[in-house]
Amino acid sequence: MNRNPLLSRRHHRPFNRKRAFTLVEILIAMALTGLIASLALAPVVYVVRQVTETEAMYRDELALRRTAIFMAQDVAAGLRLASIVVRVLAHEQFGGAGNDDTLIVASAATAKQNQSSGSLVYKIVRSSFMNDVIPGLYRWLLPGVLPEDAEPDKLEPKDAQLVTPYVTALKLSVFEPPEWVSDYEGAIPRGMQFALSRGEESVEYVFSFPQ
Repeated sequence: MNRNPLLSRRHHRPFNRKRAFTLVEILIAMALTGLIASLALAPVVYVVRQVTETEAMYRDELALRRTAIFMAQDVAAGLRLASIVVRVLAHEQFGGAGNDDTLIVASAATAKQNQSSGSLVYKIVRSSFMNDVIPGLYRWLLPGVLPEDAEPDKLEPKDAQLVTPYVTALKLSVFEPPEWVSDYEGAIPRGMQFALSRGEESVEYVFSFPQ
């Protein structure tokens, strides 16, 4: 019997089809890869989150502490020859939600700008429909204005320096032996207490001043 050689070769050609991955296998592989990656990164994510939360917790406290030190330095450098060096005006926020005390210090800080000596004023500014500013604690330089002549209620935020944003309360107490007082006018006191709040963070610092 005479066979066709072409048919014979076609019949004996080995079948060599490459096996491809199915969709189900690809999905399973992707799921396993994601699971392994998440397990490997879980400690790192946890540590990063802990660091972030700790940083956020201390950020407010550190900012408030620096603010209190900054204010105390201005008091310590007050112009001692002035008739009134330090003036503290106690004011409770409407509804008793906090304190908006005002600190006024006779200062020669403006002399660095070739201006006459005057006053420094620290006061909280709150955002409202009447202004479009970042709320927080502001600092004004008032050349030629004595502490007793300063009118904090008439000061504009645009003329001030933002010291610490989002400060919500400022409570000042002056040590006038033998007691602490809220309202004060006089020389540099023996001591002052600065209580500040921002968000849920509140701090209190007491500073003594050399006489």
